[in-house]
Amino acid sequence: MNFKITHLEARTETWSDRKNEPYKLNNKLYIWPAGETVVENLFNRRSRPADVWKKEVIPAIMDKLSTKYPEVYNAVKGEKWGWRQKCGCRMCPCSPGFISSNMGQYYIGVEVEFE
Repeated sequence: MNFKITHLEARTETWSDRKNEPYKLNNKLYIWPAGETVVENLFNRRSRPADVWKKEVIPAIMDKLSTKYPEVYNAVKGEKWGWRQKCGCRMCPCSPGFISSNMGQYYIGVEVEFE
């Protein structure tokens, strides 16, 4: 799979920021395909290639994270990431993403351009 990370953001969130999230105690990693329209995103949310992203994209994200946000990288390196369709919203599958195996307050948002 050919891809390029076009945007990477990492920040700390408070527990109160996540009060309605089912995995509020875990670090979160969201991958967004670059150039995807809102309508495409609505249709594609349930059919993301999470297994491929886990094997190929997450290692590249961790590599870039180590240089751009070293403090976040040190906190999440070695984590196991699991796909959750309801990662950020317990009401519906509107915000699928990966959650870490350990507790943490980091939000990592990545935009990836797939070829």
